Amino acid sequence: MGRAAAPRHGPGGGVGMRAWLLLLVLTLAGGLVAGTLMGFDSGYVLISWGNYTLETSLWLYAGLTLLLMLLLYTLLRSALVLLGSDWRFNEWRAQRRNQRARRQTTKGLLSLAQGQWRRAERLLTLSADDSDTPLINYLAAARAAYEQGKNDAADEWLKAARDSTKGADLAVGLNQAELLSSRGQKEQALAVLLKLRQQHPRHAYLLKLLVKLHVDLEDWSALHELLPLLRKSSRIAADKLSELEQNIQLQLLERTGRNSGQAPEQQAQELKRLYRDMPRSARESVPVVKRYIELLHALPADGLAEQELRRALKYVWHDDLVILYGNLHGEDTSRQLLFAEQQLTERPNDPVLLLVLGKLALRLNDLEKAADYLQTGLRLRNLPELHTEMALVRLAEGNESQACEHFRLALR
Repeated sequence: MGRAAAPRHGPGGGVGMRAWLLLLVLTLAGGLVAGTLMGFDSGYVLISWGNYTLETSLWLYAGLTLLLMLLLYTLLRSALVLLGSDWRFNEWRAQRRNQRARRQTTKGLLSLAQGQWRRAERLLTLSADDSDTPLINYLAAARAAYEQGKNDAADEWLKAARDSTKGADLAVGLNQAELLSSRGQKEQALAVLLKLRQQHPRHAYLLKLLVKLHVDLEDWSALHELLPLLRKSSRIAADKLSELEQNIQLQLLERTGRNSGQAPEQQAQELKRLYRDMPRSARESVPVVKRYIELLHALPADGLAEQELRRALKYVWHDDLVILYGNLHGEDTSRQLLFAEQQLTERPNDPVLLLVLGKLALRLNDLEKAADYLQTGLRLRNLPELHTEMALVRLAEGNESQACEHFRLALR
């Protein structure tokens, strides 16, 4: 069996033992010296006051004097403690209050997380004055009050939060805007954020809240003005920013397209200007291009729509855009057909493009070419639209039986 390890004393324990040993030695030495002196001569002290006298030895007088001084010191310290002017006691009491405030703050935050709004508000506000972070206490209390429907109390705690900490205007303002927005007071929340933005123009979370409010208020012009700043913000994911940008451009197109106070020609030019001013990423977005062309087609402004779509198809290709191109009645159908045929050299097996080619050839009354394109498309894919156009070609040829057959196949 191995031997048990001998107990070790740490550095602190060794110093303590040496100190006690030194004190014991000094006490014994002092006692020895005092005893020797007392044995040599006890001394004599006489105190006279009025008719009273006190006679005693020197050593007893010294002991009584020392004891009286200790008693007076103890009484003085006790009086200072009772009067609250003792700095050590005040410091201890402040530490106790601070510790209690920390415990209450922790309990309050836990209650807030658990949805115990009333208890959270009470604990957080009671401990706010003695807390190291009164700002957090009051902001959390404002949230708890809001969840109880106590809007006035929430505003009061927000004001207390602002007063409690210097430089807390941004944090308080952001929380106030969130609470106002949650109440449905969107305009008031927007006013708070716009005021904050004057001092913090690039704050990421402030910009995020501004975007959300502008979307809720459908203020697309304001969002459009924010886009350059949002692109520079590294806090917004690229896909989210692209989606937001696309939605903004779509809404601006819709607003311009609904402006019935303008003549169709003026509206078409306004749509064109808006589209041309968009960033390239938006101009090459399928939903944006599609809606732009649809709005021009609805005016009607098919001539401009065909020109714009022909230009866009060089950069972005999609079946919906190709079908839309075939539905447009441009200024020159032959040129429209020629452009589509040029695309066929790069996409010979595209049934949707072949459908559009057949439709354009039929519009030019070139029945043979139309039938060839549509038949090629049908060999690639049995699309109902191809059968419908083929039925129209057969009707134009006078072949009613084949036309009926293609109509029937289109309905399957």
